Amino acid sequence: PKAPKGICGCFVHGIVARNYLRFTAAGSATHSDHGREICHPLYATAEDGNYKVKDPEKLLKLAAEWDIETEGRDIYEVAHEVAYTGLLEYGKPFGTQRFLKRATAERQEVWRREGIEPKAIDREVSTSQHMSHMGCSSKPEALIRQALRAGLSDGWGGSMMGTELSDIMFGTPKPIDTEANLGVIDKEQVNIVVHGHDPSLSEMIVFYAQDSEMINYAKQNGAKGINVVGVCCTSNEVAMRHGIPMAGNFLQQENCVLTGAIEAVVVDVQCIFPALGPLSKCFHTKFITTSEIAQMPESEFHQFNAKTAGENAKNIVKAAIDNFNNRDQESVYIPQMKAKARVGYSCEAIIKQLDTVTSSYVDKTGTYGPLIECLESGVLRGAVAMVGCNNPKVRADFAHIELMKKLLANDILLVLLGCSAQSAAKAGLMNKDAKEICGAGIKRVCELAD
Repeated sequence: PKAPKGICGCFVHGIVARNYLRFTAAGSATHSDHGREICHPLYATAEDGNYKVKDPEKLLKLAAEWDIETEGRDIYEVAHEVAYTGLLEYGKPFGTQRFLKRATAERQEVWRREGIEPKAIDREVSTSQHMSHMGCSSKPEALIRQALRAGLSDGWGGSMMGTELSDIMFGTPKPIDTEANLGVIDKEQVNIVVHGHDPSLSEMIVFYAQDSEMINYAKQNGAKGINVVGVCCTSNEVAMRHGIPMAGNFLQQENCVLTGAIEAVVVDVQCIFPALGPLSKCFHTKFITTSEIAQMPESEFHQFNAKTAGENAKNIVKAAIDNFNNRDQESVYIPQMKAKARVGYSCEAIIKQLDTVTSSYVDKTGTYGPLIECLESGVLRGAVAMVGCNNPKVRADFAHIELMKKLLANDILLVLLGCSAQSAAKAGLMNKDAKEICGAGIKRVCELAD
């Protein structure tokens, strides 16, 4: 730095810590808001509604965890109370996050001892903004401690909320086959890209794209059908529940439009390039935004909400079909690149798979026991989570893939999410054949559990 401290007297470490806290608060706000946006559709679920309860067992389990009465009650009445209780986690005046109790006793004690148990999610974001404002905290340790609280409010609050409630509404994922990379775009079909993070929109788009009325309408317009493909985390959501193919990740969103074969790019929130607007104008592609949180120039805005979700999605699918005949077929170029992938390994699916190698006469089923034994014995050397986007300063996917290969070769399991998962899928690392590049430990475990 040019000087060791600012004009107000704040040292460089305090300035850096303030900026770090603000970045953390922004990340916590966006990811946690994803969970909030799932609470509202759950509150609107009904037997004859746009959204329904598809995993009642998981709903009742969560209700019991939150001390919500279920005996003799209609499943949708329970769903509405769970949604309301979830929404209270964002602004309740007292107490800490409910999901913290899921952590081990040792971990909970660390959080208590260090004073970083997160309170209401919005409270932690607001406190972060206040602490990092001019004239407030300049002590780096205090600012970083608040960053930990804000981060935990997302991981053990909003993000966990989004996962649990999405499974309740849309179904808990099970292993399913799909494909990844630009080659999943189909020249002979109406192509719709769903992009962003919120599955409440993409689930409706997928539903109406598979509706016989819409498919017949597409055929009347000269297409062979409707092909929905995904980008970013929305892609993961529909891939692991429906096998919808992944067109690409963060840095590949523009490439989808450049194929000239996309009738509509339908986005919700987060990771959306503003460049998609002017780029789409170079082709026939409709760039459709749907959330007040992510409005962009040179886009068509279709307000999307839980009460009118079906009507909104149907109109968007119809608009994409109507756009099919505006495509310049001579300008279409779809790289024939795609790889097979098997996705959908939810916690429940992993445990079910592990039960296949568990003797019910000797061991308890329904646990991670076999996996833990592999870790304790050294057959597997650990597990690493990889999440996040590419960096445009380096070759796309390169860092992700090379690191993954090194870890797998050293018998370290990978838990892949976000754009990192799509990097792996495009590279064929989510195909069972990838066991050939793994160390002897992972390869053996894969063969036993398959």
